[in-house]
Amino acid sequence: MSNAMAEATEARSLANILVAQEFRRTKDRGRARTNVARALGTSPGTIENLQRSRLKRISGWLRDALRARVIRELESEIARLQHELAVHKQTGVDPRSDEATAVRADLSAVLEVLGRR
Repeated sequence: MSNAMAEATEARSLANILVAQEFRRTKDRGRARTNVARALGTSPGTIENLQRSRLKRISGWLRDALRARVIRELESEIARLQHELAVHKQTGVDPRSDEATAVRADLSAVLEVLGRR
């Protein structure tokens, strides 16, 4: 696979991740695309075309913006999970409980994705 094709595939997956995450918040695919596009500084049509593999080339700035946004979202998720663990500790939840174990597992998964394990 050529380098350009690999970068296009990576950009498509990052766009899909961002739109899926925003869709979970908004429950509206069009609005999710619009919100992601606004955050990246591009049009919703560009995001849709990227998701459907209809772009002939992907600008470097867009690929970099997608990467940065995914990393920012993952770091935000880490902060949320660390806060949840801190609240569990403060409220005296047993560290072996299902809740605490699930939070630690989620945190480990996110850290592994970022390569910070």
